[in-house]
Amino acid sequence: MARKEFIFIGVILLAAFAGVTIVKFWRHRGQSDSITMAAKSDYKQTFWIYYNRATQYRLEGKTDSSIIAYEDALKLNPNHEDALYYIGNMYMRVDKFDKAQEALEKLIKLNPLSEQAYIQLGNLYFCAKNTNYFHPEKAKRYFEHAAELNKETLTPNLRLGEIALFQNRINDAFGIFNKLSMMDQKNVEIFFIIGYLNWKSGKEQEATKDLKHALELGITAMSTNEQVGRGTSTKKPPAVKNQEGDLFMDWLAVNLTVPKKYDIKVEMPKLYTQFDEYLKTSRRQLNRN
Repeated sequence: MARKEFIFIGVILLAAFAGVTIVKFWRHRGQSDSITMAAKSDYKQTFWIYYNRATQYRLEGKTDSSIIAYEDALKLNPNHEDALYYIGNMYMRVDKFDKAQEALEKLIKLNPLSEQAYIQLGNLYFCAKNTNYFHPEKAKRYFEHAAELNKETLTPNLRLGEIALFQNRINDAFGIFNKLSMMDQKNVEIFFIIGYLNWKSGKEQEATKDLKHALELGITAMSTNEQVGRGTSTKKPPAVKNQEGDLFMDWLAVNLTVPKKYDIKVEMPKLYTQFDEYLKTSRRQLNRN
């Protein structure tokens, strides 16, 4: 009997000990989970601090500071798509094309449907100041992929037209820019280049008409901007923006002026002859690299 009581007491003590151990374990696990959740919360909060700071710097035009903040954010979340996209843009702005390529290609691996990434990689390989990377055929493939993802987007189709023009594929360029003229009827570049292509093909009457339309679009846009107080130049049409490294925008922003009075018959051959010489020079210089 005594032995049975001893065994019974031993079982009770063992059960009590096990119960205490289980309570301690779950209490410890709960505390651990709480600490882990708090750490994750701080981690996310810190990421967004860096990311928002990077965005603010980017909007203020502080490219170097923006890059540093995006790099800090990506250390916490290396697969954040927007951070990869924007840091790729910022790297291109400071001519760090290898890092831009790395960030944008990683973005495509993470999201094969990222239209913006394909467009930006196309820009990378069709950037006039990027002579080591300048590769129109690679750029063409990226822009084609972007256009397939969204057939209504103007940018990749416009860039495909520019590549065709740079490569002197006149018929292809004609087809693309005529299509673009239906997508955007207020784009100065589109109608200027259609006019150039007509001029190049000996259709001077059509070229004159197209150039006149391009200049009228520039004057209208310029007048609209002046009315809202943007302080736009009285010579350069605001519809033509000088984008970094853009082979065509760079020339148009400098040379396509809109005087208050002009003789279209004088302006047309002069402008298109200058543009034609610019294209020939660009082909010689960039194809050499």
